[in-house]
Amino acid sequence: MQAGVFTSRWGRLFSGNKDKFSGALSFTSGLKEQWLTIPNGSESAQRKKKINQLLNLSLQYSPYSFWFANVTLRAPITDFDKYNTDFRYSFGYDDWHPNTFSLVYSNYGDNRLFPSGNTRFTYFEQGAFTFAYKFSLPKALENHLLINKGDALTCQVGVSWVPRYYSLADNDLRSNKQVGLGGCGYTFKQHFFIRATAFWYPHSEQQQPWNGDYSYSFGYAGYTPGSFSVQYSNYSGTRFPGRSSSNAKFREGTISLIWFLPF
Repeated sequence: MQAGVFTSRWGRLFSGNKDKFSGALSFTSGLKEQWLTIPNGSESAQRKKKINQLLNLSLQYSPYSFWFANVTLRAPITDFDKYNTDFRYSFGYDDWHPNTFSLVYSNYGDNRLFPSGNTRFTYFEQGAFTFAYKFSLPKALENHLLINKGDALTCQVGVSWVPRYYSLADNDLRSNKQVGLGGCGYTFKQHFFIRATAFWYPHSEQQQPWNGDYSYSFGYAGYTPGSFSVQYSNYSGTRFPGRSSSNAKFREGTISLIWFLPF
């Protein structure tokens, strides 16, 4: 389950927040039980079927303009003492206005605060570098698509590059994964939103079962410190109709409740 609430190929949790320091607490929950691997010792683990629920703390530092660094600490609600708390992080330049470029590094991999054995704190080379361009549609077209005055429709195209990635078919690491992306986000009444992004793999063998053909999310976003947001998102191996191994069921997604810390 990918918690794309905090940093994603589409946008960041704190987009539009001009504060130098920002923070948020969130609760994320899957909608169905799944098999999870739960460590029960330094060198052993057990498989358990349960709904994956996490408590997340996200912190961001924006020293200048739209430069940022973000880290999200994640811990399970149950079996807390059996997990190694992990984290995700990103940094770069990301202007959320239309007609701007962004360059962001993000790492959702196996990052451990307290690694054991031969594991590492982070595998930087397995993160993604994403270069993207945000833009508005031509006014003549946009005027036919916007429902209310004050609504916004912004689109994005970009490319991602991952230096090293795991290939399930080879059961080994491979190099130079490339992904193209394109999508749009609609904001309704300034707070309600829906977003969708499609992905293209120039080298089809680089797409893994958990890499979706597309992702989508919708919900309500408060943005300001002290406010709440609620979001549904689906990143879990989605496939376009007609493709094999389709896994785009609604229950494969995740519900998130977010509280933007009042500081």
